[in-house]
Amino acid sequence: MVLKLVIAIMLLVVMLITIKNKKVYEQFIATYKNDITLPVIAPFAFTIIDKLNLYKRMPKLMNSIHQKMIILRGSRLSGDYTKIYAAKIITIMFLFIFFTLAAVEASDEGYSNLLYGFLLLVIITFFLVKDLDKKVKQRKDSIIIELPEFVNKIILLVNAGETVQGAIKKSVEQNKHNIYESPLYFELNEAVNKMSANTSFQEVMKDLNYRCGIQEVSIFTTTVMMNYRKGGTLLVQSLKELSVSLWDKRKTVTRIKGEEASSKLVFPIIFIFAAVLLIVIYPAIAIF
Repeated sequence: MVLKLVIAIMLLVVMLITIKNKKVYEQFIATYKNDITLPVIAPFAFTIIDKLNLYKRMPKLMNSIHQKMIILRGSRLSGDYTKIYAAKIITIMFLFIFFTLAAVEASDEGYSNLLYGFLLLVIITFFLVKDLDKKVKQRKDSIIIELPEFVNKIILLVNAGETVQGAIKKSVEQNKHNIYESPLYFELNEAVNKMSANTSFQEVMKDLNYRCGIQEVSIFTTTVMMNYRKGGTLLVQSLKELSVSLWDKRKTVTRIKGEEASSKLVFPIIFIFAAVLLIVIYPAIAIF
């Protein structure tokens, strides 16, 4: 009876907060609808963030999310996506608590499973935060894998008499279809847009380095900045030397990914082996 009352109060509070603050966050939700978890109750989660001032009460967690969002979404949108991800965590926590209470109420085991439920909630919350680390790593690996090919294109185009700026623009134009699937070319497209808006090349390269946030891109932008005015042989030679190290880095990342993929296959292989073994020995067991 107590749990039913708690569940009813939870639902009532969520409904009231959602209805009361729907118009406050209406424009924000409409803008980021595809990225928000359960937009229907999103005003509730956003209200919790703002009213409880989680940015000040939980600075370590919010700053950690924000730093990762700068890498994943860029500095311009990082604040909005930090709020969206925090709202996602709150929404999942609420749904988990609600269904845990409902399951305990429906079962005959009393409150003994509540502790396990809340322990599982802590674990889920931890993995939601850690999932951002995984996405950051995937983005970094993707850039490292694509960067050597991009540098080789720049070398070929500069050797053919193209300027560095022109070579970058042509490389991006050749990969227009792949911009939103490729973190590297997405950032390069942003750089090209800034060059088209008459932003100085030095500022564009600094911004590209900042937005990518990895050492390999930093080395590339530094190499280009140091040699692009000289152009010709010196720039091409510097980029060729960089290309060798980038290909080595790519081989390392690819090898690590292969090892990770093979390790994930261990348990399915064991399961298949056990199934085949059972099929083979079952006739002999059935005879006895």
